[in-house]
Amino acid sequence: MARRTRSVRTQVVAGFATLIIAFGAVAGWSLQRQQRTVRSLRLANEVYLQLTAKLGDERGNQVQLVTVLDRLIDESNRVGSQTFISVTRRYRRGRLADAQAGVQRSLRLALDPDDRRLLEDTARSLMVIDRLWAEDERLFDALLRTLSSADLARARDERDELQTREVQGNDSLLRVIRALQTRVKALSDDAERQQNETLRLTLIATAVACLLGVLTTLRARRALDPLARLRDRAQAVARGELGTVQVPPAEDEIGELAQEFERMVGAVGARDVALREANEKRLQAERLAAVGRMAAHVTHEVRNPLSSMALNAEMLGDELDAMGEPGAESRRLVRSIQREIDRLTRLTEEYLRVARLPTPRLQREHLPGLVDETLLFVAQEMSVAGVALTKALDEVVPPVRADESQLRQALLNLLRNAREAMELAGVAAPRVVVRVTARAQDGVAGAAVCVSDSGPGLSDEAQAHLFELFFTTKARGSGLGLSLSREIAIAHGGTLHAERASADEGGGARFVLWLPAAGDDGSVEGADDAQGR
Repeated sequence: MARRTRSVRTQVVAGFATLIIAFGAVAGWSLQRQQRTVRSLRLANEVYLQLTAKLGDERGNQVQLVTVLDRLIDESNRVGSQTFISVTRRYRRGRLADAQAGVQRSLRLALDPDDRRLLEDTARSLMVIDRLWAEDERLFDALLRTLSSADLARARDERDELQTREVQGNDSLLRVIRALQTRVKALSDDAERQQNETLRLTLIATAVACLLGVLTTLRARRALDPLARLRDRAQAVARGELGTVQVPPAEDEIGELAQEFERMVGAVGARDVALREANEKRLQAERLAAVGRMAAHVTHEVRNPLSSMALNAEMLGDELDAMGEPGAESRRLVRSIQREIDRLTRLTEEYLRVARLPTPRLQREHLPGLVDETLLFVAQEMSVAGVALTKALDEVVPPVRADESQLRQALLNLLRNAREAMELAGVAAPRVVVRVTARAQDGVAGAAVCVSDSGPGLSDEAQAHLFELFFTTKARGSGLGLSLSREIAIAHGGTLHAERASADEGGGARFVLWLPAAGDDGSVEGADDAQGR
């Protein structure tokens, strides 16, 4: 089952949605607290303070009324006092009814249980006061009648009773006013406390929201950072840098895009490699075709005349030998002609071998034995050239399938190439080391023949063009030997490459010819494909 990846769009949207929700929650909570504070202050301002003011005025009238009653009997002129009592009696119950109506209206605004309880208690207290004042109306009438009859003793008794009741009403008003004032102070303190708490919590919530914003921004930036790397990578690919780049496991669409892009780059690189190889093979085939045409031309136009020239030079040499000492210079010139004719003959044979390389006839071969026989064959040639030949043949190597004659030809080319390279460089103590070892290549078992020399090694230019047809660093070389050896290696399903030899092997050039191991049935994996090429 494919692993689900996280969507960049989902991550970014989720992050900013969280940020918006956080800010919304902070704003909503702050608004709710603010509305609660405003409602409390409105209740205090529009209800409690106004009701306190009204009841305070009414209590002032009540205090004055008690004072008037206290001196009413002893006054000589009671008209003013009776007028005040009459006005107060007429309007005070109406004002009290207005206060009661305001309390009832306020009950609809009060959401807090404490406010509702206070308003309900206030309403009950005002009703008790109203009933008290209603009952006092009878006592006021009786007092005024008694004063008219000039019964002062009785008037004093009635006044004292009425005064006691009015003081009782005054005390009830005072309790209501104090309760309202206490509630106003409590609301004010609570509003201040809520404001401070709201400010503190708002700052905390804002800090948390800002932190979420920073984290969301960093998360979004982290999710989008691979786009910049992908852009740089695309620019590098546009410049031709098709090397492999490790991409972290995909966690989102951008990671998947980066992986797919690297796979595309890998496919393009593989295609370019395949195209270069195909182009090299085409060029090689064209060169071989050119060599074939040239070899055919050499066969018809050069080889036969060279044979005649060689025969005539030999006959001329025999005649000069018969002349004795006076013809020594002539005999030297004839031998020089014969050497050049022999070199041209060998060159035509090399061209013919390259152009007419037959399909190898593969047989199961023991590589160390085949190499040992080849070294015996070339030992005299190396000795004459002053080259020390060292061999290290590991007998424990897997058998290979090879065309003996072609493989000998490839080995001879490598050995002679090493000898000629050291002669050209003027190496004082030339030596060649030949090793045969078991070696796996790309997971395929096989055996390798390593030919190392003590020459100057290979330059970068020579390394790049070493196996191309006609490429040579020797003044009189044909540039065919290494190309032919590589074709033989490829035809056997193997490889041939050059590298720097180790110090104990001379430190010069090392050529490694690798062949795959033969299977139990004698088959060689890849050999048939190589021959088809």
